[in-house]
Amino acid sequence: MEENDKKYGEEIYKLNLYKYGLEELEGKNILALEPDQLDRLLQALGEDEMSLNLPIPCTKENVTGLLALSTCRLCGKCCCPNPHNPGSPGIEAFEDEIKAMSESLHWKFEDIKRKTNPGNMTSLAFQVKELGFTRWLPLPCPFYSREQFRCQAYLPRPVVCQVYPIIFTGDDTIMSIRLTCEYGRDITAAACRRLREKNPELEITL
Repeated sequence: MEENDKKYGEEIYKLNLYKYGLEELEGKNILALEPDQLDRLLQALGEDEMSLNLPIPCTKENVTGLLALSTCRLCGKCCCPNPHNPGSPGIEAFEDEIKAMSESLHWKFEDIKRKTNPGNMTSLAFQVKELGFTRWLPLPCPFYSREQFRCQAYLPRPVVCQVYPIIFTGDDTIMSIRLTCEYGRDITAAACRRLREKNPELEITL
């Protein structure tokens, strides 16, 4: 990662292509890459825990459509610490969602709350309601079972978990997709193909 600036209140980095032997892709249109080139690029972005922003409106319909392009492998990477990003604060979920998960397992919410860190007051995804308080669940997530390789409160899990590897940036004009897992890379590659087919002139340059 060699360059960064601020966007949506977070640091946005530029991938160091030379680090991954991808220097020949510099300046090229991501949407026009050969399948093997795109796969190598997505793998590299995932290694550095970067997301790819695509010009697709972040609506509930579009999110549902993208998630349906592949299948979650239940690898648990979104629930566990990433060795490439040890400073991650965890999973930001609404307090009401964490309470619902606790209640579904008959756990005391206050016990879980003590393991979390305060978040923000922010708008709920897709504006289901205007504002809500968030908290950061640590990694590994206290609701994740390493023995069973699954979430113990899967049905009432937070919206951010339901739509992962798509993440909310605060900009409804784009879709931001995490590339740390095969699921994220699959739907990103499929989305790139669709964008190319819909508008052959569209460019997303490295």
